[in-house]
Amino acid sequence: MPTGEEHAYLLARSPLDDYLGFMADYAADAAGADRRRLVAEWKAAADRMEELRAATPDRADRAEIDPLPPGLRPLVAHVEADPVFRRAFSDAEYEIAVVDLDAVVVSQKLVSLEHVRRLQAQLGPDPSSEALFRFCLPFDRRPPDHRASRIGDDEFAFVSESSDLRFLEAVMLRPDQVTGYQAVGPVAGVVALVVGFGSNYLNVLSIGERLILNNGNHRACALFDLGVRRVPCVVQTLTHPDEIDVHAPRAVKRNPDFYLTEPRPPLLADYFDPVLSRRVNVALTRKQVRVGYSVEEKDMP
Repeated sequence: MPTGEEHAYLLARSPLDDYLGFMADYAADAAGADRRRLVAEWKAAADRMEELRAATPDRADRAEIDPLPPGLRPLVAHVEADPVFRRAFSDAEYEIAVVDLDAVVVSQKLVSLEHVRRLQAQLGPDPSSEALFRFCLPFDRRPPDHRASRIGDDEFAFVSESSDLRFLEAVMLRPDQVTGYQAVGPVAGVVALVVGFGSNYLNVLSIGERLILNNGNHRACALFDLGVRRVPCVVQTLTHPDEIDVHAPRAVKRNPDFYLTEPRPPLLADYFDPVLSRRVNVALTRKQVRVGYSVEEKDMP
């Protein structure tokens, strides 16, 4: 009996060796996997993508960005007042606008369908335009549950059920930026190793004629599966290759031509195509982030 949570694995975006490696390492039924069948599935998806590239090469091109409806514009002020939003979108041009999910290019190979269903239950079957805005741009969100502990003299561990847990940055703080802490002596400065979660705003990158999904894969899938196509999101416009290196998802940075210029790249709809994606049960996991530090003291000449 399969265990774990059901996921959609996007065959349309993965090389064969990646797919076979994933199925061997992460699938709940990996021990009984039929590699010949896996290869056949991957080849069928590759053949289907070749057909789509020939039939609809410009499917992802000339993606339209429409203004936000007037009734929703007052909510933009709440989004832009969020300090997390201001920091996350401080270094690229952006607008809060409406895009069509049918034209959105995706690069994430794995989506939890169980989480998609949880999000759909949270949203409900017939959301109002304001509820849809708050679902896509949750300025009043709570961080996922998590735990933190010290696991050594110079190491700490953070654990969460959310795969969004990540190391955010290392930063130098002034003493007046830290409250509730009493040092054993006068403080010269504080070095913080910050662990947390992504900004959680549905976000696409506008690069040339294409829209690349950058954040919010599960919410985008939840909406697409419900038949909702036109959604509000944060659109960042990138016009220089160096901006792509800073902002784009890792897969896009590694292979930009595949997503930005080649005919018919992977699209959001492909997660729900039985040929282009495979349903696989993945054993339940927790995300752990471990951070450590080292100290050196010496007299300078």
